[in-house]
Amino acid sequence: MAETLSDLQQNEAFDVVVIGAGGAGMSAALFAAIDGARVLLVESTEYVGGTTAYSAGTTWIPNSPHGPSINPDDSSANAEGFLRRAVGERSSEALRRAFLQAGPQAVAHIEANSDVKYRARPFHPDYLSELEGSTLRGRALEPLAFDGRKLGRHFALIRPPIPEFTVLGGMMVDRDDVGHLLNMTKSFRSLRHAVKLLVRHARDRISWPRGTRLVMGNALIGRLLSSLLARDVTVLVSTKLEALRTNASGAIDGITLSQNGQRRQISVTGGVILASGGLI
Repeated sequence: MAETLSDLQQNEAFDVVVIGAGGAGMSAALFAAIDGARVLLVESTEYVGGTTAYSAGTTWIPNSPHGPSINPDDSSANAEGFLRRAVGERSSEALRRAFLQAGPQAVAHIEANSDVKYRARPFHPDYLSELEGSTLRGRALEPLAFDGRKLGRHFALIRPPIPEFTVLGGMMVDRDDVGHLLNMTKSFRSLRHAVKLLVRHARDRISWPRGTRLVMGNALIGRLLSSLLARDVTVLVSTKLEALRTNASGAIDGITLSQNGQRRQISVTGGVILASGGLI
């Protein structure tokens, strides 16, 4: 992993360059790396994670490998009808069908080849649940909690969560944790869960600026970053895309990047993925 742009050679070549290190960009970079590509991931801010790190990290994939255990009665036909009613003419039928077909395969592929792991919520209604074809469970996937300590010094690259998702100065909590914290005086199971959280957080604050038990969007970003580092993906933060270079046939074959006054021309042998469409 390159630490700074100056660590790269002028016109150094990558198979795939991804611009934007939110959940979409990091996932794209990881899928390319899993398939054997040499990948460069570029982020303009000082953190990876984008708006995904601020979010609950829910991924909506009907009929994923996790869905049947929660909702065995769901079907592709139900999901297709729901999407048609929810999205309508704002997307093509072919695009929606491709999403429904490829989504479950993508979940299985990334879980089999990386640290990214999901579970289906036992109760998570579809948005626009009044529409025919919606479900109360099985389609919404959430990332499993992740131990940020596994990232070592790279833990500092993850965008911190919004304050509403933390308590006690940086301890992340999800909807299950909140339930246990509220019931800790009424249930021994909840008390045990709450004590584990509090002891872990107390230990974290000795060595870390915030809690390292990551949940929701931070957990997904932590798992993606861990997987990218394990596959030697080059990640540059605080780096700007200055220009795209095209060859005589009009294909993009290079980019110009800048960071702290340094500039580099980067050659691209495969393609550039623009995933910088978040709100940050």
